[in-house]
Amino acid sequence: MATTRKFNSTDKKSQNPDTQPITVIKQASTKSLEGRGKLDYELGTDAAGALHWRIAKNSGGGFFSNEWVSFKAIQDALEQWPPERPITSMALRSLFQGKSVNTPSFLLAALLCEGVVRLLAGKRRQYEVGDVAAFLKSVQAAKAPHSKPQKPRAKAEAKAGSRMRKAPAAPAKAK
Repeated sequence: MATTRKFNSTDKKSQNPDTQPITVIKQASTKSLEGRGKLDYELGTDAAGALHWRIAKNSGGGFFSNEWVSFKAIQDALEQWPPERPITSMALRSLFQGKSVNTPSFLLAALLCEGVVRLLAGKRRQYEVGDVAAFLKSVQAAKAPHSKPQKPRAKAEAKAGSRMRKAPAAPAKAK
C-alpha cells in the first residue's frame, strides 16, 4: 500500500549545476516489485512546469540513482518499447545508462503505484501502460493550491427568538 505526502519545496542538493532546480510536489512510498523493500519516490516540476520523477530512498539496501528523470523521457521509453512485448524494467533501462541496474525496477514500482503502468492479467512481472490521463489529472491536483483564500467571516449573531441567549453576567465578588 502506498503512502503519500504532498508538499512544495525546492530541492537543490541533488541537482547538476547545469540543470534547473526541481520543486517537489509529491512524496510517496511503495513496495518494490518483489515486495522485499519499501521505496520512497518523489514527483517534481521544473521552472517550465515539466514533470520529473526520482527514487529518493530504498529500505532494501540495493543501490540506486537518485537523479531526476523527466516524465516525457519515461513516456518516450514506454512508447518505444515494442508493443508486442509486455513492459518490464528493461523498457526503462535506457534512462539510466551507466547507473545502478536497480533503478529501472524501482522506477517501474513507482509507476505501478501511480497507475502509469498496470500488471498484465495472470502475469507476475509483466506490465502494460495504464491510465496516464488519470495520473496526470492527479498531478495537476497536487500542483493546484489546496484552498483559495477567503474573506474573514463576520461574527455570528443570535437570531431573534432563537435558543441562543446571552449568558447573564457573573455577579461581582465582594471584597
